[in-house]
Amino acid sequence: MVRLREHIGTISWALAGRLLFVAYGFVVLLQIAVVPPHEYGLFALLVNVQTWIFVLSDSSALQALVQFGVNREEQARVNLLVGMLHGVIALGLAVGFWTFRYLLAQLFREPQLVQVAAVLVPFCAVSIPRTFCAKLLYRELEMQRVFWLDLSWVGTMTVLTLWLLWRGQLRDFADLAFIAVTGMSVSSVVGLWLCRQWLRFGWRGRTRMGDIIRFTLPQTVASALHMGMRQLDVYIVQYFFGVATVGIYQAAKTFYRVFDTVFDLVTGLLYPASVRLLSAGAVEELRTLLAKTLSLTFLCIAGIVLVLEIGGADVVLAPLLVAEYERAIPLFKLLAVGALGIPFAVLGPAILALGRSEQVLVHIAAAALLGMGALVLVGLLGSPLWVGLGMVVYTLVLGMLNAGFVYRFFGLSWRELFRGIGDIQGFVRSLRSQRAS
Repeated sequence: MVRLREHIGTISWALAGRLLFVAYGFVVLLQIAVVPPHEYGLFALLVNVQTWIFVLSDSSALQALVQFGVNREEQARVNLLVGMLHGVIALGLAVGFWTFRYLLAQLFREPQLVQVAAVLVPFCAVSIPRTFCAKLLYRELEMQRVFWLDLSWVGTMTVLTLWLLWRGQLRDFADLAFIAVTGMSVSSVVGLWLCRQWLRFGWRGRTRMGDIIRFTLPQTVASALHMGMRQLDVYIVQYFFGVATVGIYQAAKTFYRVFDTVFDLVTGLLYPASVRLLSAGAVEELRTLLAKTLSLTFLCIAGIVLVLEIGGADVVLAPLLVAEYERAIPLFKLLAVGALGIPFAVLGPAILALGRSEQVLVHIAAAALLGMGALVLVGLLGSPLWVGLGMVVYTLVLGMLNAGFVYRFFGLSWRELFRGIGDIQGFVRSLRSQRAS
């Protein structure tokens, strides 16, 4: 039986780590207040392509740290092979972007993409240690250390933002890039220290690079499509509406980070947990875990979306935005509708843990095709207030496809969607009884 209170420590630290990024959203608001939309749009083009590169490297390399690193005897070899693959992919893609920088600038009709490409290579280089260490900590379910790793990242960026604001020197893309690269560098150093006991490398073992590539290839393509919709949609927006609209859309996506936080939190915990339960043959326990995860995530997100759509978004965000970014509020409310698909989309890692990576790819490809089609249609119609529609369509379609597969495979009932209410009540009663005693 999977009990919430038995894992409260791990969940609490994981939640605390995700809340750091929600809190950093308020720091981003300070940046938005002084940086024009055009400059912030350029920064969005940098950060989003960097994020896409590392999610791609995560799926093609780092995911193997969890899948093949369960066996302690293989960990040194797995660490070495994965580290090599991770570095080659991340730097290879960054250098490729830089190599074709003038062609990309011409294609997307934005000359300053050349400047973005120049920053991308060092940004990716300093990101490699942090991302490798983060996946090691997730493998070991060391969520407290993940929290300190994340704190070193967002903490450094927060301090730099406040310092530059105080000096009146936070004005443009170059300043934002300096904050991002420095924060990532500090976090990489901290990550190496936090992971020192697991940073073992060697050739002894039976895992082969071909094993890793065969396992990760389908999910690599899936992640490329998945994060292409979540991150690289800004390049389509740039093509149709210009970099200033990208800046406003990125501001809306910053507010949407509260939902991304839930998505990343749940998927980050669900995949290693699913792998461990399946390895132990505990299929019924995994079924219970999936049902509870789905229900609790749905109740959480549905409640937040309801509050936002009935006026909460306008009340909270309007006082925080300068006039140039006011259009971000209706964009955020549109994105929030799509968040209703997240509780079902997060079931993807369970399908992956079953070894059905091809199924995950089919779901993501179908959802990405429909989402991209919606975004291009918005561009052709010239409707900048609807640029978030691609993300909405993508998330809802992916959620429906993932949920349909998991419900059929594990024999779940749709009535279990509300079982989280009883779980929450039971958890609250257990806390009260502990206090009473």
